[in-house]
Parts: sequence; structure tokens; C-alpha cells
Amino acid sequence: MQAGKSLFQSLLWRGLYYTAAFLINLLIARHFQASVSGAIYYISSIYALVLLVFSLSLESGIIYFIARKEIPADRLFGFSFGWSLLTGLIVFFSTYFFFRDAYNQFPKPLLLFSAVSFILGNLLTNYCSGFFYAHNNFSIPNAINIVVTVLLIILLPYNGRSVIPSINNDNYFYIYFGSFMVQGIIISVAAKFKYIHKGVRYFLSWADFRLLFRYCSLVFMGNVVYFFLYRVDYLFVEKYCSPEQLGNYIQVSKLGHLFFILPTILASAVFPLTAGEKGGNMAELSALLSRILLLFYILACGILVITGKWLFPFAFGESFSEMYQPFLFLIPGILSLSGLFTLTAYFAGKGQVKTNIIGSVYALVIILAGDFIFIPLYGINAAAVVSSIGYMVYQAYIVTVFKKEFNMPLSRFFLFKNSDIHQIKKSIGALLTKENR
Repeated sequence: MQAGKSLFQSLLWRGLYYTAAFLINLLIARHFQASVSGAIYYISSIYALVLLVFSLSLESGIIYFIARKEIPADRLFGFSFGWSLLTGLIVFFSTYFFFRDAYNQFPKPLLLFSAVSFILGNLLTNYCSGFFYAHNNFSIPNAINIVVTVLLIILLPYNGRSVIPSINNDNYFYIYFGSFMVQGIIISVAAKFKYIHKGVRYFLSWADFRLLFRYCSLVFMGNVVYFFLYRVDYLFVEKYCSPEQLGNYIQVSKLGHLFFILPTILASAVFPLTAGEKGGNMAELSALLSRILLLFYILACGILVITGKWLFPFAFGESFSEMYQPFLFLIPGILSLSGLFTLTAYFAGKGQVKTNIIGSVYALVIILAGDFIFIPLYGINAAAVVSSIGYMVYQAYIVTVFKKEFNMPLSRFFLFKNSDIHQIKKSIGALLTKENR
């Protein structure tokens, strides 16, 4: 019954975590307003880029090769843990080189602490969560993340006061960034005790090393493209728009990313199932999930079109009054990307990462050119329009390849039918029957 349990666990536990993450983001935005929260999230996006570079996308390799049982878990754990610590040391001694432009906005101690905590903590979290996800265990790592996030919510200084008197607006972000390190350490310990029963080996054999990095190098290339695909517009908005507009646009982007939570949750279950060769019917199910998500998000976006003009300032605060119009322009892109996650997860699980990379490169080229030309002239509205166009191009490419490979009509990706509910039950039933043989 592993497939059914995996889908349920992923929906439940990752859904709860993303809900908690959304809540802390909302509260920070309301409390610190657009200019301060925008600056914090902007520097976090820079940290995320450094994290991406140093991660080498090992987390995908960990899930892929443990699910396929091709590289011993103790070697992957030791290698990834050692690489995390080495990265932490590199960041500690080179923070000024990486982030010297940010020294004008952030105190030096906070910048050093936040950079090391964010990057090292997330490396440990991502790598060690992979050991759980490869075994279709989504409860333990996400429960740890939920608890840490709830503590952040509790400790937030409401009206300048926290439940702990020594925490205030000036030092709260030490707690915020420190939380990444805390959850990384806890998840690492949990992974070690649950899945690494032998001694830890910090070096891979040459054969394992080649196998791992042949796969991870492609995933890494894809993740670099994805990072810029989703965030390169921040750089242009930061350069050509006001701090308040940057804060508004980042929240629009983060709101758009909320729509990707459910597809990401489903994709996180599709990937290990496909990689472990448990998904004989996963291609059909992936396309089915894609069109169901599209229908669901058309309805959700329709509600926000009606309510967003007053809802966004009400939810995020009056300093976010410029969110509504760029959100309208981003809706086509949100709908395009939301249906892609299960399809790209399927390709990744089958080792066809190159297909995902090609589609994202096409989209990135369009976004870079459009941002360069139009954001200086039309600001954050242009950023949203250009992103939507790029995302639609990405969708068109992936759907076209998927359609050709499996000889599916386009209606399989865009038109929801009454028979789809029955097909979901049938597809999941087929997966469960196969596993029970």
C-alpha cells in the first residue's frame, strides 16, 4: 500500500508545513511592512542562489539513488553531511565577498549569522529530508519543520513585544534565520538514527561518485535555470523600482508560489515512485493530475480576481496596496506552471531531466529579454506579464513532448471530464495492486 500512503502523507504533512510557512510569511509582512520584509526576502533570495550553487542538487540524487537502491545510504549520508559542513565554513569565511553590497543595509553580525545559518541549515534539511522522501516518509521531516515554524510564529514580537521579553524587532531576525540551522540539525539527527544503521562513510567510491554526479549535474543545471526563471525578475525590480514596489512584487511572486504548493506536494510523491519503478501507470496519472490542478486553480484565481483588490491590503497590510494589478498579469503564468509539476517530476523520475531543462531555458531566455526591455519602462506590471509569457512557453514545450511520447491528445492536459474522478481511483488502484503482487 506504499503508493497510496505516499500520496496521502505528502498531501497531509507537506500541506501542513506550507500552511505554516505561509502564515509566518504573512505575519512578517504585516508586522515589518513592505520595505523591511522586502529587504529580508530579497537577501534571502540571494542566499538561496548561493545555496543552489553549493548544493549541487545532491538532494535529488539522494532520493533517486536510494529509491533505486543503487548507492548505499551510509555513503550518501556521510558525503552530503561532510559537504554541508565544508560549505558552511566556506560561507563563513567569504560572506563579505558574496554579500558586500548588502553591508549597507544589514548589520555585519546579522549578515554573517544569517548567511551561514540559512545556507548550512537548508543544506542539511534538504539533504537529510531526501532520505525520508526516498522511503516515502513525509511525516518526520515536515513535522520538525512545522514545529520550528510554529515557534517562529509564537516568538514574533507583536506590537513590539514577544512572549520572551528579550526578543524585539531588532533581534527577531536572528531567531528567524537561526531556525533554519535548528531544523537542519534536528532532521540530520533523525535521518541518521532512522536510516543509517552502519557507521557513516564520508567518501564515495569512484563508481558511485560518477553515477551520482552524472545524474545530479543535469538536475543542477535545471535547478539553476529554475532559480532564475522564478526570481531573475527580482533583480530588475530591485534595480528599477522603489523598495515599496519591490516588497509588493515579491509578495505577488510568493503568492503565486503558493499555488505551486499542491503541485509540488504531488510531484514529491510522483518522483520517488517513478524513480523506484513503482509507477507503471504514472504517466497517465501525471497527466490526469495536471488537468485537475488546472481546473482547481482557474476557480481559485477567479476568486482572487474578485476579492484581491481589497483582500491583499487587508491580509498583508496597507503598504501592499500595489499587489493587485501585477497579480492579475501573473495569473496566466500561475495556471501554466501549476499543471507542469507532476509532468516534470515524471520526467525526472525516469532520468529524462534534459527535457525539463530545455523547456525552462526557452522560458528563461524570454523572461530575461522581456525584463531587460520592459521593467525599466513599466515596472512591476511588466515583470508579471513577462513572467507569464515565459511560463506559458515552458508549459507548451513540456506538454508537447509529453503528448508525443505517450500519444496523448491535448484534451488530456486541459479538459476535465466527469470520468476523471473514476480514473483517479482506477489509476491509484492499479498502482496499489502492482505493489501488492
